[in-house]
Amino acid sequence: MTTDNDRSGIQVISRAAAILRCLENEPAGLSLGAIAKRIELPRSTVQRLVDALALEQLLEVRGAGGVCLGPALMRLATHSHVDVSQLARPFMEDLSRLTGETTVLLYASGVELLILHTVVSARELRVSPGTGNFLRLYASSGGKILLARKTDEQVRQLLDGHIEALTPFTLDLEQLVAQLPQIRTEGFAYDRQEHVQGVGGVATGLDTPQGTFAMTVVGPAWRIEQHRDSIREQLGRVRDDLSNALHSKD
Repeated sequence: MTTDNDRSGIQVISRAAAILRCLENEPAGLSLGAIAKRIELPRSTVQRLVDALALEQLLEVRGAGGVCLGPALMRLATHSHVDVSQLARPFMEDLSRLTGETTVLLYASGVELLILHTVVSARELRVSPGTGNFLRLYASSGGKILLARKTDEQVRQLLDGHIEALTPFTLDLEQLVAQLPQIRTEGFAYDRQEHVQGVGGVATGLDTPQGTFAMTVVGPAWRIEQHRDSIREQLGRVRDDLSNALHSKD
């Protein structure tokens, strides 16, 4: 038998889910008023639900202009990609062995990149990003390769107001947009100390039945630049092999 308390609880969950769904394709966020209008609820109700969800880090409130999906929700997304990560592991291990560098599997989450899986280089001087952490979409090779899947205007709308100089080499919005045509043509993107000074990267896109991911080789900037062509060759080969394996599994 369903009680009034049960119905009330179900209604709260349904309304909270409606807020999360309406923010799914809004990486720049929406105002409380915009959310209320979109899901047809009073602004005061939306405010209470947003406050509760933000307390659990399921939402993030960025000033008056933007309520966005939060970091806890993003971390939960790693579990939805567990099949891709597990199947990618031996391919990434092979890529790390062939290049001598760290390999990383990434997924776009708003204006950030979620690190799904990392195979750390065995070299003494290496880069070792942690699984479950985030990178800035605009300043990494993996982010650039995923941004290149969008139109220039979509990239501008997504990143407007979100770019900050992480290093002296971080590109501004127009410099980044200017790189996108070449990335789309070549199928590879580069990080030249734009996210962390001294660190470089080469990335390519990986299309799977679960969406598009980025696969990146990262290491000391001088070493990545010195071996860029061979890294790109190995990265492209492993990408194709992994893509075939993923589609065969599906």
